[in-house]
Amino acid sequence: MDFFYKNMIREIGEMVTFVDCLKLLCRYGTKAFFIFVLFGACALPAYTQENSWKELHGQTASLLKKKRYADGIKAGEEALKTAKKTFPAGDTRIADSMKLLGILYRTYGRYTEAEPLFNQALCIYKESYGAINPNVADVLQEIAEMFFLQDKYAKAEPFYKESLGIYEQALGQDHPAVVSVLTRLGELCQEQKKYAEAIPFYKRALAIEEKTLGPDHPDLAPAMNNLATLYYYQDENVTAENLYKQALGIYEKEYGKDHPLIATILEKMAEFYKGTGRKKEAERLTEQAKRIYSNYEK
Repeated sequence: MDFFYKNMIREIGEMVTFVDCLKLLCRYGTKAFFIFVLFGACALPAYTQENSWKELHGQTASLLKKKRYADGIKAGEEALKTAKKTFPAGDTRIADSMKLLGILYRTYGRYTEAEPLFNQALCIYKESYGAINPNVADVLQEIAEMFFLQDKYAKAEPFYKESLGIYEQALGQDHPAVVSVLTRLGELCQEQKKYAEAIPFYKRALAIEEKTLGPDHPDLAPAMNNLATLYYYQDENVTAENLYKQALGIYEKEYGKDHPLIATILEKMAEFYKGTGRKKEAERLTEQAKRIYSNYEK
């Protein structure tokens, strides 16, 4: 009899279709039916809880994307509670909820609540995936962002650099995630007025985008604009002007001459011309920018 029940339970554990269930019922009769019902009764709550977490997690991500942060925090807190009840400690889905809730807390400046969530998520990801994994890099970048927003640049920098190294190894040298971190490192240096250190980060990010997107893609214009400003601060005015003009040309080609994005470049160019003693050109571009904004508001 022991063999009978062991064999029956093993087959129930392996069944994957309704037809398999019917075959078992035919073979073992009512005994199999009752064990199958018991198996289903145990499995259903866990399945329902997992679906509940998926729904809450998806809702949290959607609210974050829509910038509905207060609602997102409520959903995120509920998602994390559900994850902890549903999954074993150390499950990556718990880390997913921790990371998302940490981002939401950070948007409200609730850094003391965000930091432990990021740190716990980081430990889970490292334990589950190993140190060289995009999920690990993602959390490191979120931690860096948290410190950056608090003007704690010395704390932010190593986290950015560690995430950059992981992205390069895991995803490749030209991946968009690499560009994102390079840009943030450039901004980090720029905020500290370390212009010479910022330039290589911006240059490399721009080179990757030119290679992967093409020389006329509109996403290149902001990088050119930022880089031009840095060269201006370094008194490399010829290079700065060329970059401003390139950025302006890309935007004009993509959006026409009356788009607000054109005005953002014109304002920077006006600042550049004013700073280099070309006041008439600066005034002309300032007026042009104002006209664009005025027409757009109408």
